[in-house]
Amino acid sequence: MCTSRKWFFIAACVSALLVAVIAGTVPAHAADVMQTKTVGTYRVELHVLPAEPFFSKQDVADKHVKDGMEIEGGAAPVAPDADSHSNHHLIVHVFDKKTGKVVSDATVTMSFVALDGKGSPAGTPSDVAVVVMQAIGKGPASTHYGNNVTMPAGRYRVTVTVNGKQVVFIVSASNASGTMAPMKM
Repeated sequence: MCTSRKWFFIAACVSALLVAVIAGTVPAHAADVMQTKTVGTYRVELHVLPAEPFFSKQDVADKHVKDGMEIEGGAAPVAPDADSHSNHHLIVHVFDKKTGKVVSDATVTMSFVALDGKGSPAGTPSDVAVVVMQAIGKGPASTHYGNNVTMPAGRYRVTVTVNGKQVVFIVSASNASGTMAPMKM
């Protein structure tokens, strides 16, 4: 293949991949879910990902940790290997609706409940012990809220409150594998 054809082929492949990514047809992991809603002055992105490891600032510095979540505050994190067998990282990113900037000091609460075939709650909602975290090495722009949770495959209603403003998401969770994949930022 001549050089100009090679570059055309590479450009076409890259363009096709970008279109697929923008359209959301290439998931980062089979279990990944992302939905966005607005409430009040906030844009809230809910993510359901495979469980992620958490580390203190000291662990990150001392052990030169490169992947996982750095604890910034909030509740105690649930480890992926906890007795509860957490299989998902249920988190929200909060952005200022006008500026698009990350809100790193929000007060966030979360709960989820499984839904039956008719879309009605199939039990009592589970509260999420909300950890304030950042992706290791990504800084304050990666601030998000949530924790590792146990969500068997099925449909769920996830209720999120950000600074007193409530928003509800309906998501489907898969049986996430035990393999942890770093969160895509």
